[in-house]
Amino acid sequence: MNKGCIVLLLACLCILATPTAVLGEQEEAPRGKYYTLVDDNNNIVHQTAIKVYPGDEYISSDNSRYKVIEVVGETARCVYQGKERMPELNYNSEKTAWLFQEQSIPVETKKKPTIAIYHTHSDESYIKGDGKESIEGNGGIYDVGKIFADRLRQLGFDITYSDANHNPHDINAYNRSRRTAMQLIRKSSPDVVVDVHRDAVPADQYQTEVKGEDATKIKLVVGRTNPNMKANLDFAKQIKAAMDKKAPGLSNGIFMGKGDYNQDLSPRSILIEVGSHTNSKDEAEKGAELFASTMPVVLGVEGQGEAAAKPLTEGSGGASTAILIILVVVGAAAAGYYLLNKGAQSR
Repeated sequence: MNKGCIVLLLACLCILATPTAVLGEQEEAPRGKYYTLVDDNNNIVHQTAIKVYPGDEYISSDNSRYKVIEVVGETARCVYQGKERMPELNYNSEKTAWLFQEQSIPVETKKKPTIAIYHTHSDESYIKGDGKESIEGNGGIYDVGKIFADRLRQLGFDITYSDANHNPHDINAYNRSRRTAMQLIRKSSPDVVVDVHRDAVPADQYQTEVKGEDATKIKLVVGRTNPNMKANLDFAKQIKAAMDKKAPGLSNGIFMGKGDYNQDLSPRSILIEVGSHTNSKDEAEKGAELFASTMPVVLGVEGQGEAAAKPLTEGSGGASTAILIILVVVGAAAAGYYLLNKGAQSR
């Protein structure tokens, strides 16, 4: 293969290493506005600040699935798709733990699952607690993320947490946070990657009570235009099933939006919305803490006292493979860039 072909091949690999989604697909509603999803009878199904497109879908807290067929202004008209089949959790008395039906009894080892956490929108804050909804620099969302990370550590997980700032909160924020996500993946090969956000809708969309405590609900967001969409959605459904068993009232469903959200980087990548700017930060922190407590169930290590086993659900090998491919592609892209620049300098 001659040098020209090699450079062309490396250039193609460089393109593959870039985000797969169009930037505009990860936009949000203008500040102060939000999208309302309604059914055939004009009943409100859901509200979100994420820009909504025809083809987007939503699985509600009661597992009803809706598909957006038309968006007029800030109103998204949906068609009911039926009840979503969710993973089945059963209580195992031998391990005193909840296990998914297809999941074998975990084997205890000394290796802990690793969870990577970061924030794409670094300014997101809570009016009740931070004084305003947006703080340039480090918003209140960092406090929520740290509570989430601390609780996971208490449960025995290895945590890789990034407080990297990705401001401004604009259309390029996901491009900037992509670099952070890739650094976290290279550093620790995490089993799970979590991007922590908060929504921007009326407070009642997220206000809840779990086990007698005031908290905010947690919404899971899956990018439907990334190659890992099926794996990401399966993972999100496992998380929701665990929330429904361990913390009834915590789930605010799963939104499948027209975007990538950097979830092409891992088959177990998830974006979470912890309440809205209109909820109190204290309640958002409680929601994040409760959410963390469901992760041992999701990763198959509940009942071990300390999270001590690798995830045993289907797709665990896929995470390592995906990370290896990403590293190879990124390295090839860098080599291509070097060769191209070297050639230009020689001319």
